[in-house]
Amino acid sequence: MTAPQALGPVIGDWPVLDGAAAGLAPALLDWASRDDPACPRLCLVTGGRGTGKSRLLAWLLAGSDSHPATTVHATVPARGQIALTLAWEIGRQLGYGPTGPGELLERVEADPRPLRVIIPDLHLAGRGPADLPAADPRTVVAELLAPLLSLPGVRAAVEVERAELFPGPGRPLVLALPQGAPAFTRPDPWETGPDRTDPRATAGVRDWEQAPAAVRETALDRAVRQGTGSVLLTDPGYLAHGSAAAITAALADSRIAVPRSLRTVWASAGPVLSSAELSYSERAAVLHAAAVAVDPPLAEYLRPRAEQHSWTARWTRAELRTAGLTLDQGSLLVVDLIGRLHEHDPADGRPVARRPVGPGFRPVHIAAVGARRLLAVDAMGRLQLVPAPGAAPGTGAADPFPDHLRDLVLRHNAAVLAGGTAPVTAVAADRGNVAVADAGGGFQLWSAEQGTAGARSHRAHRVPVTAISCLVPPGSQDGLCLVVTGAGDGTVRLWDSRTGRSMPEPVERRNALPTALALADTGAGLVLAVAWSDRRLHLWRLSEGRVTFVPLVRDVDALALTGDGLLVCGGTDGAFALALDLDTL
Repeated sequence: MTAPQALGPVIGDWPVLDGAAAGLAPALLDWASRDDPACPRLCLVTGGRGTGKSRLLAWLLAGSDSHPATTVHATVPARGQIALTLAWEIGRQLGYGPTGPGELLERVEADPRPLRVIIPDLHLAGRGPADLPAADPRTVVAELLAPLLSLPGVRAAVEVERAELFPGPGRPLVLALPQGAPAFTRPDPWETGPDRTDPRATAGVRDWEQAPAAVRETALDRAVRQGTGSVLLTDPGYLAHGSAAAITAALADSRIAVPRSLRTVWASAGPVLSSAELSYSERAAVLHAAAVAVDPPLAEYLRPRAEQHSWTARWTRAELRTAGLTLDQGSLLVVDLIGRLHEHDPADGRPVARRPVGPGFRPVHIAAVGARRLLAVDAMGRLQLVPAPGAAPGTGAADPFPDHLRDLVLRHNAAVLAGGTAPVTAVAADRGNVAVADAGGGFQLWSAEQGTAGARSHRAHRVPVTAISCLVPPGSQDGLCLVVTGAGDGTVRLWDSRTGRSMPEPVERRNALPTALALADTGAGLVLAVAWSDRRLHLWRLSEGRVTFVPLVRDVDALALTGDGLLVCGGTDGAFALALDLDTL
């Protein structure tokens, strides 16, 4: 006879905990596993320095994955953070990307998950000049944590020295550890820092990459106290390697004189640079990408270091706010946010010409179907064929759309209007194949040669498809076309047109939304680019199953990839291009 399964978490599944904290562990676990209305949504772990507060929260985190009821969705130390930088990291860990406090609250309110968050060291929060509210941990409570905990389904375990710092909402559960000082306390580099006589502790550091971590973390705090913050903030080396939280807090003080463009650059780069997972060369590449169109001298200074990384920003055009884009015979075709079609030079983003799309039709997605012709989708999910410049629709050789392709488009639109087919959400095309994705979770693959006889329908996902790309592999002789789909369930799947089946497991599954896809045959083989809603770009070398992560400084809703590694990205914040080092992917 099998033993019955435990209904709740078992404390024996957690690591052994000793000292005073061990006595509070059962109460903390009981709080973490309850979801009834009578259970406080806030648990405060209080006590003096060295009494075991952090160890108790670390104990809860260490075993939290052993039972669904205790899953922790975000753990963000508040030490040295202001409300903005703390929100960036909470949003990143929840799968939203680095979001400001307002957007974070909106995303959490719409999130169906019951969210559990751990915030160590709240009493050490705050950054920047001491006379400003951002330096006070109570500002983090008022601007971020209290509003967050007022939302249904959010619960937090927070470390503070005294419960008075965070009084609610409601009546929190307080787990108090002894207040006495420990017998031994290791020196804290945050408070003591390097000796003031150490030249690396001043703004005169020349090689910030080689400077000790404590120096990079505390240098700007010291400079602000000494009134030399503006000197350090105009040091490009420090901007690429210094503390993102300290820089963000200092730039929020309008009394610190810096070039106006720097605050604009940091507004884009700061959320990305606040992530601890970036290498130093990648930090330089991110800062360079944010500066290309805003601060040319800073971008030029950073360019040699940025080019040592596997990707580098080639150009940025913030004015080119983009709904959809595609590459066609050496030209970049872009649909703007009001449905106008532009032709640009992909090498630098320079505008070349305007393209007519027909009266009364405002496309949001486009795909090149050969000979400078396009298949477009509007916001209602209807399709339209856009002829080459100078060609009139329906004029035979001047408008060489195959009759069966026109027939497929007409049939599809009629089915959408009649409610028999879900509206189109994305399109892609390659070498005579057209892939049309829809809001019902499926896609159709059309063959330009075979017409309706070659049309196939596939149920890709159970939720709307958000992005699609297709490619005929080089040397394919049997009609093979690879199709990649991304959907609102956070999965990206690879399909084989011969079998109509996807790979058994998704290429990726994440707690984010795939917003754009691009599949290309490159010098490194087949490469798949996936843009995600949390401002991450993943580059897959499909033959090896290897992936490279690229942080994005802007939202991306459209992608196009060339064989030599130029990746063009578009979104509501503009368009930009990255040069990829394919050999290091």
